[in-house]
Amino acid sequence: MDNLLASMLPQGIYQHFKMVSLTERSESFEMRLDEDASLVPDDLSDIPDVVLDGFCNPLELLHFSIKGKPLYLRLYRRRWKSSSSDIHYSNRYDFHPSGAKSTHEFASFLKGEVGLTEDEYIHFLLNTEP
Repeated sequence: MDNLLASMLPQGIYQHFKMVSLTERSESFEMRLDEDASLVPDDLSDIPDVVLDGFCNPLELLHFSIKGKPLYLRLYRRRWKSSSSDIHYSNRYDFHPSGAKSTHEFASFLKGEVGLTEDEYIHFLLNTEP
């Protein structure tokens, strides 16, 4: 399963996140990916009493389709804090181009090969017979 996931996901996402679930909906797939709990932010490297404190709001990115349905990656970054403080820290990643809601790889594919925007691609998938 890991080999299949590694071949499907961008390298950075695969290295930092683990798949929790894959849900098929009537018009799309949704893959939930949680950040690896061992990736404590650098800002907390000198603090001895670091604890996990939930998740940040998820980042939803469009990626290559599966079985003719859009695949949405829902990335959940973890939040950490010192047990003696209420200041939260989280890791920052660059998984999508500025202004786009898709992975870098998929945005490049759409723009260069297909000539569609993300919204045009979704419309194409949902309104065309396979």
